[in-house]
Amino acid sequence: MDIREQLFSKPLPSNRTGAFFNAFSYPTKISPESIAVYIASLTKPGETVLDTFGGSGSTGIAALLCEHPTSKMIELAEELGVSPVWGKRNAISYELGTYGSFAARTITNRLSSIEFTKTVEEFVCKAEKELKKYYQTKDPNGEKGEIRHVIWTEVLLCPNCKTELAYFDNAVQRNPVSFNSSIKCSTCGCETNVDDMDFIVEDYFDSLLQKKLKRKKRIPAWVYGSTAGKNWDRAANKDDILIEKELENDSYGGDIKSIQWGELHRRGYHYGIDYLHQFYTCRNYFVMNTLWKMTEAYDEKMRDALKLLLLSYNASNCTMMTRVVAKKNSKDFVLTGAQSGVLYISRLPVEKNILLGLKRKAKPIGEAYKLLEKCTGTYIVHNSSSRKLVEENESVDFVFTDPPFGDFIPYAEVNQINELWLEKATDRSEEIIISESQKKSLTEYQTMLTDVFCEICRVLKPDGYATVVFHAAKAKVWEAFKGVIDESGLNVRLTNILDKKQASFKQVVSEDSVQGDPLILLEKNMVRAQKLDKDGDWLKEICNRVSDENGDERRIYSLYVNECLSRNVEVKYDAKKAYEIIRRLRKV
Repeated sequence: MDIREQLFSKPLPSNRTGAFFNAFSYPTKISPESIAVYIASLTKPGETVLDTFGGSGSTGIAALLCEHPTSKMIELAEELGVSPVWGKRNAISYELGTYGSFAARTITNRLSSIEFTKTVEEFVCKAEKELKKYYQTKDPNGEKGEIRHVIWTEVLLCPNCKTELAYFDNAVQRNPVSFNSSIKCSTCGCETNVDDMDFIVEDYFDSLLQKKLKRKKRIPAWVYGSTAGKNWDRAANKDDILIEKELENDSYGGDIKSIQWGELHRRGYHYGIDYLHQFYTCRNYFVMNTLWKMTEAYDEKMRDALKLLLLSYNASNCTMMTRVVAKKNSKDFVLTGAQSGVLYISRLPVEKNILLGLKRKAKPIGEAYKLLEKCTGTYIVHNSSSRKLVEENESVDFVFTDPPFGDFIPYAEVNQINELWLEKATDRSEEIIISESQKKSLTEYQTMLTDVFCEICRVLKPDGYATVVFHAAKAKVWEAFKGVIDESGLNVRLTNILDKKQASFKQVVSEDSVQGDPLILLEKNMVRAQKLDKDGDWLKEICNRVSDENGDERRIYSLYVNECLSRNVEVKYDAKKAYEIIRRLRKV
């Protein structure tokens, strides 16, 4: 069994996360340490690795790490039964997204971890002197305390008597925490399903836009803080509301930045949100804007590192997309960040103390710099489309890439919450996606993706390989992807499964979600495979092959797709239809 067969003989785990893996909020689908084992096994020291959809730099980071493998990389290689030749690799990535390419360039700019850590400490110290007062409050005993976070609440309208009802006060229980599906009006006694209640709209003056607008009414509901190192919580009071109103009446600075809405806009929770600052409470937008301006006092490398620190915390933790959830038998809410892959704002948005969060976020980024500072390989990041590569013919040894999955996540729309701070949002005309708002159908998606894979084939050396991670729940997307491979001049050599331990929001809530992304090894200059067993029932074959205890239906679908790709036959079933068939087969 050669090295390729060994690597594709068992699922590749993706939960081997290094310090850097969770350092950015940009969606990342696989850990750099897992990729590094693949790269080191399928390439030689000194060779060049390409990623045509580079994201925040996972592949490039992985290539650099091959020179100085972590203990987790060595352990993973042993588990897979491979013996990589560790050593310097060079990397090239193309990333259309502004934030992804910025993150990749910044985390690999060879900044000293000691210098970064020291500067962040100084930066946060200066920030606290200027901004800590905005998070001051009174604890339950009336003593001066510091806000850790504040739960806000929507205000709903009783359809019977028109009383305003705060969602937090009327539909939420604590100790244990639960969310009620209906509200009983405290005035008239009418009980109504929460989803059937209208939200209250209020008029306000937007001091940044300098005009009167309408928005969804949200008010502070519960405050969590600390006094002299001791944590406490209490109900929000009139003073908490007054402080926010005072901030709102001031001009809190910043530039006017419009949100470009697409598939993710919802008339409900996005009501009144058309500009970046409207995704924040007034306090947190003011704090974020002030911190952003403070970075300008540093040289370019450190300035970018500080901006990366801010942005890595921003979208998930600084906006109203931050939220709380209820876990079974939990006495209090569990604080969590924004849902991945969407711009969802819950009925209980959370306002975090940004200054406290930065201290925690700085540590993993500092550790990432430490891991990479001894690496000597080159890493070139292109902030451009990969439909036309600048590399010469047959100049790349290996490709590892993770293309956009059809209409799965509109990355440009999601990432604008960070990119608007960078003053340059992604050029959506070149985004490879199925999107009604961008007027891109499956045909346009396939055509654009084919351009990229033709370029991969052109720059790949005759004996080189390309490993592709792909995910889809619809047969038509898989057929489009298979068509991309057929047109590119590449051929499927082997297939495998990437076992993802953390699903995105859409995977969690969707009834046709898929577990495990197919991992596909492509090669060039081979005779195109003929269609085999065109009428074979490969879904049934996979069901018979996989035992019940190891055969989650979502995983079986991925195995079924792999079988179709490796045999060059049609993917007949969407995931939802396949699950119906799998359940029926298992009852037989």
